[in-house]
Amino acid sequence: MTIYIREKFENELKQLGAPPRILSNLLGMIAVNDRERHLKARKALVKKGEQILPVMYKLLNSDHKIIRKEAIKVVELIAHKSSIPVMITMLEDSESEIRWIAAEALINIGRDSIRPLLEALVTNSKFYYLSQGAHHVISELMTDEDPEELRQLVNVIKSGMEVPESITLFASKALKQNF
Repeated sequence: MTIYIREKFENELKQLGAPPRILSNLLGMIAVNDRERHLKARKALVKKGEQILPVMYKLLNSDHKIIRKEAIKVVELIAHKSSIPVMITMLEDSESEIRWIAAEALINIGRDSIRPLLEALVTNSKFYYLSQGAHHVISELMTDEDPEELRQLVNVIKSGMEVPESITLFASKALKQNF
């Protein structure tokens, strides 16, 4: 990373409210051309656990894909239930790689992710990316004991018949099954 780019990232990290005590880890995390430093920094941030999550959430607002990607990767690896709403929001990110990591984070968090996803499908008017992420997450977490409405929802999304009304209908029906 050139000095100019490093300074640019450092300034943005400061503007996003990154605490000075972890700034070196954050800069190391985005040093993707130095794999050893990069992985060491990511591991140090993950080791901080849920206490680092508010900082990572702020970084998800960055204009820079690399900052968002690395922050969401830390959130994915921590896999804390409190991240569910943020990860659902990130399913609508402009970058497909970030949307994928958000879905993987929800999968890592587990079945507690399903109900908030269904609620988002009922209340959110942005459907395409959200429904694709929901399909991936629910498909991975669904069990044979889950209500038929959940399977129907997955099938509607998979079929490409992504009519918002159908998705909303099946998500609502699954929620009514005390999911």
